[in-house]
Amino acid sequence: MKSELSMVAAQYAEAVLELAYKEGGEAQANTVLSDISLINQVNEGYPTFSLILDHPSITTEEKRKLLVSTFNGKVSDLGLRLLELLLDKRRLHLLKPIETQYHELLNQRKNILGATLSCADPLSEKAVADIKARLTEHLGRRLELAINVDPSLIGGMVLRLGDQVLDGSIKGKLRNLERALLSV
Repeated sequence: MKSELSMVAAQYAEAVLELAYKEGGEAQANTVLSDISLINQVNEGYPTFSLILDHPSITTEEKRKLLVSTFNGKVSDLGLRLLELLLDKRRLHLLKPIETQYHELLNQRKNILGATLSCADPLSEKAVADIKARLTEHLGRRLELAINVDPSLIGGMVLRLGDQVLDGSIKGKLRNLERALLSV
């Protein structure tokens, strides 16, 4: 079940995605994703920036001037309009969840499945390409695969496809063995 925060973020993301497709199709939708990502990077990279935007004694108009001077020319018009709307509605804190929801919705539209592969040791580019090709063939969809190195897995891999998890790690096998032994 989605939280109220993610439901509101999903509504904003859906509306912005529709506008992006109306204004310029897939290219504009990709640009808006980059814009939202850039804004979040600035917000996270400069804590004083987000502190100013969250400060109650700074007026909305002063915050607007700061946002426009910071992002004008660096993000698309639609990205800037979204930022101003969130400022007016006092929902700037939704930027990160909006980025997540927007990315998911855009991937759905492009028929791309997002997945995360965690492994104990770094994989070669050839191994990653082979895994990606096999998964793409098996799933019948394009795949956006993020690779994480997690030494705590000891060995093997864990694949997350949406809400599905395929655990082939030694850590997972040890956990299953522990559960089996404790249930006896």
